[in-house]
Order: sequence, then C-alpha cells, then structure tokens
Amino acid sequence: MVASGTGAIAQKNPYRNYTEEKFVQNMQTAGRNYAAVTDLVARSDYESAKAQLTRAREQLAITVTFWRDRKKDDALKLLKDALDSTDDLDAALSAETAEPSVVRATSQRLAAACEACHAVYRDQDPGTKAFRMKNVR
Repeated sequence: MVASGTGAIAQKNPYRNYTEEKFVQNMQTAGRNYAAVTDLVARSDYESAKAQLTRAREQLAITVTFWRDRKKDDALKLLKDALDSTDDLDAALSAETAEPSVVRATSQRLAAACEACHAVYRDQDPGTKAFRMKNVR
C-alpha cells in the first residue's frame, strides 16, 4: 500500500517531468511579476514591490529543475546569479529606510542577470517578435 501511495504522489509532482513548455510558462510568469516590480519601484511602492518580487523569485527558482535535467551548468550559474540578485533586491526593499538609488541600482543588476541568461538561451523571431528557446538540447 505504501509503495503504491508513493507512486501516486510521484505521478502528481509537476516538476518530475519539467518540460520546455512548463519552463516557458514559469519564465513568462516570473517576467510579468518582475515587470510589476520595476513599475512599483519606479513609484516607490516598495512594500508592493516586495510582494511581486517574492512571486517572481518563486517562479524563477523552480526553473532549476529544467537546467539540471539538461545538465546546463552555465545556465545553473546564471540562474544562481539571478536568484542572488533577487535576494539583494529583497534586502534593499526591506531596509528600514529603503534608499531609492540603492533599490534602483539593485533592480538594474537583477535585470542584467536575467539578460545574461536570455542572451545565451533566448531568441526572438524577427517576424512575429515571439521569443523562443535556443541552445537547450
């Protein structure tokens, strides 16, 4: 009974077979949340920015499975850099008195970390402007 119960749990685990489609969904969700963070930072609404940042980090962190499954050590390093930058931004937003210039600079470092990975693993179709994965296989 226990073994069959464990099998049922494993089958319901959405990260057990983390597809490219699921990866793209997570990245799009992370991107939308980070776009909200930048908008909220621009308006100095740091409490709301923190909430959105938490959501963005959660979606970004899940993608570690995708890169590990494909043995992409460089992508794992880029992901770690982005997650570290997310944590730095959270710390800047959480300061007793958040310093706007520090928050903006930290947010820009996070954007640069994301772009570093996108430069290697994302491509844009010139006709449709849609993004697609590259260098994944």
